[in-house]
Amino acid sequence: MKKQEIRVRAAPSPTGRVHIGNMRTFLYDYLYAKNTDGKFVLRIEDTDQKRKVKGGIEGIVETLKLYGIEFDEGPDMGGDYGPYIQSERIELYAKYAEELVESGKGYRCFCSEERLEELREGQEKNKQKTGYDSKCRNLDAKEVTKRLEAGEESVVRMKFPKEGVTKFKDLIYGEIKIKNSEVEDLILLKADKYPTYHFAVVIDDHLMEISHVLRGREYLADTTKNLFLYEAFGWESPVFVHVPHILNPEGKGKLGKRHGALPAIAYLRKGYLPAAVLNYLALAGWAPDPKKAHQDEIYSIEELAKLFTLDRVHKAGAKYDQQKMDYMNGKHIRNFKLNELVEVILKWAEEIVLKDFIADKFDDHPKWETELREKVGKTLPIWKKDMEYFEKAIKLIAERLTYLGELPDLMDFFYDEKLSWVDEDWNTKNHDKKELADALEGVLPKLSEIFEKGEFDHDKWEEAVRGYADELDWKHGDMFMAIRSATTGRLQSPPLLECFEVMGWEKAGLFVGQAIKWLRK
Repeated sequence: MKKQEIRVRAAPSPTGRVHIGNMRTFLYDYLYAKNTDGKFVLRIEDTDQKRKVKGGIEGIVETLKLYGIEFDEGPDMGGDYGPYIQSERIELYAKYAEELVESGKGYRCFCSEERLEELREGQEKNKQKTGYDSKCRNLDAKEVTKRLEAGEESVVRMKFPKEGVTKFKDLIYGEIKIKNSEVEDLILLKADKYPTYHFAVVIDDHLMEISHVLRGREYLADTTKNLFLYEAFGWESPVFVHVPHILNPEGKGKLGKRHGALPAIAYLRKGYLPAAVLNYLALAGWAPDPKKAHQDEIYSIEELAKLFTLDRVHKAGAKYDQQKMDYMNGKHIRNFKLNELVEVILKWAEEIVLKDFIADKFDDHPKWETELREKVGKTLPIWKKDMEYFEKAIKLIAERLTYLGELPDLMDFFYDEKLSWVDEDWNTKNHDKKELADALEGVLPKLSEIFEKGEFDHDKWEEAVRGYADELDWKHGDMFMAIRSATTGRLQSPPLLECFEVMGWEKAGLFVGQAIKWLRK
């Protein structure tokens, strides 16, 4: 390996949708490779055949591409170090496992699953540490040969040292010490000839010349197992970089689905921009040099790559903060010019919301996702029918937009011919429904007189509303809010006058009439 060449890898397992925590680790790999002019490799670790799902590999590649995470080598593009799918490298693992057995650093174990289960139960009953008792570690070579020739099933285990302490340096957590007595004789090659994770990862990282291994903090204690294997083969180990977890919002334990986190692809379908999600994930455990940091914390992926260094990765996990995610997404949305945002919205609707992805087959669609697809499927043709009108509506909505999935509901009053209300859509704190209906009935002709002339004059509009509120001895805000509820179907909306200008007073006046009838029911 060229000493100056940085080679990192993402090594997911094809067991379902890509989790947001895994995406953060992949992002750090990607940013580090970009920052150092290194190579980023995608390797699929599918040796656990029981958990592998059909289409899992394609689903991983699909998700990463949607986020714009580009690889230099991988299963869909090839490279000089392939194959990049572990199940296609089985012969390699068998070869190296046999090499360890022949050198006396590994051994054949014939213990059945039943015996291992009894051993574990006995250890638990006696309140002992669970683990393999090395029964087959010193079997006579002739006995091993005899049992193999008889067709007896076996696995290959590693002879780990039982005394002393192993020390290693992690780039984030510094020097780590682990007692060798705490490491059991790990299975390297299973009876089905598939390798275990800890064996395959060492073989692959060495043969693919990986210089830096970035992975979750949960693997920190397992690094000793990897180092023993590197030493057994006489190989130089890579630099280990264990990154902290993204924690649940309370800061207690890893973030999970039950804490509100979505699979990576679901964030996009809900309307979070790839750049915004990556922006958030980058800062969930890392921070740029303060001298180069942006005050608003908003970065493009290119900016993050220029700023990213491993020495700025935190030791402590970051709490998942949905409000911060929403803030960043909103800022990214408003960084687009209007015509760009319109293109982004249409692309999101057509190529994300309404498209069927491979990863969609892994789980049932949650209720919100099904409802969003129905709404977008219904409204998209209407939006596209009059792009000038659509652009005007987006211009007003954009300032209030958190994620694109809000659009069908936020824009419904621009497109509906009839609004519907519930009690929560009205401010009844100071006035009941009858009073609201009477007030709207009284103000309607005054507004019609202004707007039917096509004069959307701010001063005249406010003067009419304030004047009528004074006649009723109402607070001005209550009067404006009643008109807002009547014409938009909600208590909050973009500036009303601008809404009337886009939708036209004919529609707005019609809604006021409908609201009066609803309030009088």
